[in-house]
Amino acid sequence: MDDEICLTGGGRTTVTRRGGVVFREGGPWSSTVISLLRHLESSGFTEAPSVVGTGFDEHGRDTLSFIEGEFIHPSPWSDEAFPQLGMMLRRLHDATASFKAPENSLWRDWFGRNLGDGPHVIGHCDTGPWNIVCRSGLPVGLIDWEVAGPVRADIELAQACWLNAQLYDDDIAERVGLGSVTMRAHQIRLLLDGYGLTRKQRGGFVDKLVTFAVHDAAEQAKEAAITPESNDAEPLWAITWRTRSASWMLHHRQTLEAALA
Repeated sequence: MDDEICLTGGGRTTVTRRGGVVFREGGPWSSTVISLLRHLESSGFTEAPSVVGTGFDEHGRDTLSFIEGEFIHPSPWSDEAFPQLGMMLRRLHDATASFKAPENSLWRDWFGRNLGDGPHVIGHCDTGPWNIVCRSGLPVGLIDWEVAGPVRADIELAQACWLNAQLYDDDIAERVGLGSVTMRAHQIRLLLDGYGLTRKQRGGFVDKLVTFAVHDAAEQAKEAAITPESNDAEPLWAITWRTRSASWMLHHRQTLEAALA
C-alpha cells in the first residue's frame, strides 16, 4: 500500500487512492452500502462512485471509483449551484426508491434516521459540501457513503440546505465570506426548487433546519463524551458552531420563512 495517496476527509476512517481506485476502511455496514452503490449505478445515477471489482480488496477495504473534481468547501457555493444540488438529491431519492436491501442488511447508526415526519427514503445522510465534488463550481458527485441509509426526505433536505447554504452565525459568516441572510435564505429556496418540493411541503421547514442543527450538536457532545471537565477545543467548537447556528436561524426565522413562501 506504499503506492497509495492519502486523501483528506474520511471522518474516522483512513481513505487512500491508487490511480482511479479509492480504498476506504469499511465497517459492518459496508456490504449494504456496496449493494446500494451497485443499484445506483444500474439505475443510471451517475453522481455516486462506482463499485470496483467485488467492492472489497484483500484487506477488506471498500474499493470505489475516484470522482475527478474539487471541493468548494469552505468557500460558499454560487447561486447557480443550488438548483443543481436539489436536482441531484431528487435523482438520488428517485433512484433509491426501487432499491431492495439485501437480507441481513445493516446501516450505520445515525441520529437523523428517525427525525422528521413522512415516509423514509434511502439517502446519503452526510450531504455537507465536504462530500460534494464539483467542477467549474457546480456539483457533479457525492462521496463518503458510509452513513447512507433510511432517512426522511425532509431531513436530508434540511441537512443539505443548512450545510450548503451555511446558515451559520455572523462570526462564521465574516470569517468565511458568506452572503447576507437574505442571500442565503434565497439559496435554500433554490435548492428546494431544484428538488421539486412544493410550497405546501415547505411548511415548517425552518423548524426542521433548527431541529437538525440542535440534534447534530447533541450528537457531537455524545460522541466526544463531553463533561464539565472537557477541554478539547475541537469537539467543543463543533458543538458551539452548531448551537450558535440554531440560535441564528431562530433569530432570522422571518427572513428564512419569507424566502420559502
